[in-house]
Amino acid sequence: MNRLYARHAQAADRGRWSVERDVPWCDIDPARLRGESEMLAALRTAALIEAYHPVHLQQLLAETWDDVDSGVVFSLELYEGFKHFHALRTYLDVVGYQPALSDDEIVEMRRAARESDDAPYDLIDRLVEFMLSEHLAAYFFRRISEQTKEPVLAAMLRLITADEVRHAQSASDLLAKRIAVEPWLASKVLDAATHFRHFGERAIGEVPVALPGDPLAIRTFARRIERLCGIRYVDHLKEAM
Repeated sequence: MNRLYARHAQAADRGRWSVERDVPWCDIDPARLRGESEMLAALRTAALIEAYHPVHLQQLLAETWDDVDSGVVFSLELYEGFKHFHALRTYLDVVGYQPALSDDEIVEMRRAARESDDAPYDLIDRLVEFMLSEHLAAYFFRRISEQTKEPVLAAMLRLITADEVRHAQSASDLLAKRIAVEPWLASKVLDAATHFRHFGERAIGEVPVALPGDPLAIRTFARRIERLCGIRYVDHLKEAM
């Protein structure tokens, strides 16, 4: 079967990994983390963003109830986002990072994000936001996996990176499906990309970056939009100025 949801379910199955079985927790070497406190703080913030998914994705699920493919994509993302949160929080606990994440802090973050999200809800804007946030998340985790000296953390972040790449592609496929039916939506996607803000900003304010001005992340950001819309992103930016 060539159904979109089947392809994404198969991709998720091929990339599956277990927090309990595939991360060698006993091999973590905290001594290798000396000088990496800022990196660990960024991962703590990333864990909070992953913990925001039950609030963020419930809106996308509610708005796409009539699209079976979307329901599968966001259901997979809910589980895998939880897995990322679980892995990051567990790692920080194992190495004794302080302050430790508490359930109360997570719930308060979600409450504040819900109350601050009072903008009109536009589905295409939110799909673009989701796609590009996942795209940048992939580069965030990839760069930290390259920077850390602790091997277990590096390997775990490579697993998370692969998931985030797939999540960005899933959102892109959902947008492509809508553009195929209504081609005019391509211009709306371009506008949404131009005004893009990471969804994590609603949860924690400033979203951490591992490599400021990452040139590869920026180039592939533009390329992803161009593949989706069939228009050079730089040309759209020139017209919008």
